[in-house]
Amino acid sequence: MPNDENLKKTRAQTEGYRTSLLALENGLKNRMFPRLPLQPNEFQAQLRLAVTAVQERAGANKVQLPANFNLGFDDYATSLPTGEAAPRLGRQLRAIEWLANTIIDARADALSGLTRTQLAEEKAVPTPTRLSKAAPRRARPREQVERIVESTSVDLKFSGSPAAVRRIVNQIASAKDQFYILRTLMVKNQVDKGPKRGAPEAGSTPPQNAAGAKGKEPPIAFIVGTEHLDVAAKVEIVKFAIPETWTR
Repeated sequence: MPNDENLKKTRAQTEGYRTSLLALENGLKNRMFPRLPLQPNEFQAQLRLAVTAVQERAGANKVQLPANFNLGFDDYATSLPTGEAAPRLGRQLRAIEWLANTIIDARADALSGLTRTQLAEEKAVPTPTRLSKAAPRRARPREQVERIVESTSVDLKFSGSPAAVRRIVNQIASAKDQFYILRTLMVKNQVDKGPKRGAPEAGSTPPQNAAGAKGKEPPIAFIVGTEHLDVAAKVEIVKFAIPETWTR
């Protein structure tokens, strides 16, 4: 039956749940790059600086990049985005630049591909047609409410040693500044077939004649641990828009 003791327990449980929810909310808000106010020309300037910095970083770490590499923002290398899209593009740019730098800092062999999905603000909006006097006026659609969880995806292709690939995957999964999700991951060994039994390995010393090989053992050819991997991954960049009324 309801009594004061059960009421106190219920209130304590509610307050504990509220505290846990607040901690989760604050943790999620801190795991995404902020959307700063940007003008279209300011975004383009940031893009050029980011591309130059990534190219210099790749050169220093001897990581090969694709030709005409613009971090997936090829459209804005020579043209400006819309004023509405510029702030969100700035946040997406920071998230993609972080991914590229993570691959470069792991000293991968190459970052061979980077393709991003377009934001909704980048898509062309059709110009409304003027209604005639006789045409009935349609009700304007309600503005779309911002979703609590939204994401854009980036398709990455890179190659490197197993140690470099492990480092890249682990850092993406445990990133603190931005919440990423590794949606798909495909890994292929660059050498898809093992060596034939008794065949000399590449780089090993060919066997000598019986007299010269007397007392000497054939060189050891290492197989495991020397291969390199080709990786294709789809990474989602997650954004949270948690209503203030949830936990207030």
